[in-house]
Amino acid sequence: MKDIKQEVIYKIEHESGCPLCSLILDFEFQLLSKLQLDVSNDENVRNRIARKGGFCDFHFRQFKKITNGKTRIVFLKAILDQESYKKEDFKIDCSLCKNIENYEKELIENILRILGDEQTLKIFEVSNGICFDHLQKVESIIDNERLKKNLHAINIKQLDRLKEDFDYMNKIDSYYEIDHSKRNLINALIQKLTGRKSGGL
Repeated sequence: MKDIKQEVIYKIEHESGCPLCSLILDFEFQLLSKLQLDVSNDENVRNRIARKGGFCDFHFRQFKKITNGKTRIVFLKAILDQESYKKEDFKIDCSLCKNIENYEKELIENILRILGDEQTLKIFEVSNGICFDHLQKVESIIDNERLKKNLHAINIKQLDRLKEDFDYMNKIDSYYEIDHSKRNLINALIQKLTGRKSGGL
């Protein structure tokens, strides 16, 4: 398995969106895939998650997309059977959110080390960069003002390059006449502006 640095560099070089969002989406999908099997086949796992009320809205929608109707019925019945909703202070405690938050924190802590490498920084500069959500989270842990300003300047250059691409695409009458690699920039820019939850677009 690749280490985090290799994974981030691969995503920067080969994908048009935020590399951190992309890694989190991959991680999230792996968790959901395993969890849907566990929920289907393991009553203990099903009941443990059901006692917590299931998942948050976003992860319930993702869970629904990858599961069959029977799995959904069995899981929702388990939530009702656990009766956690009867507690006055009932609140859903999404275990997926907690796992993803921990993974995201690890990525953000490592991105500073990764971008501290001159070669990686050069690769990052010519990419579309990271989303605003992750840029703010990274900037919040940077002690070095010079590095913070440098990252901000790189972000502006990346957006200016995207603006040139959108100026070009705007001149073309038909969406389907636009090169596929340029069309991918639509989702890349949406993700840059809004973060990973736009990844389902």
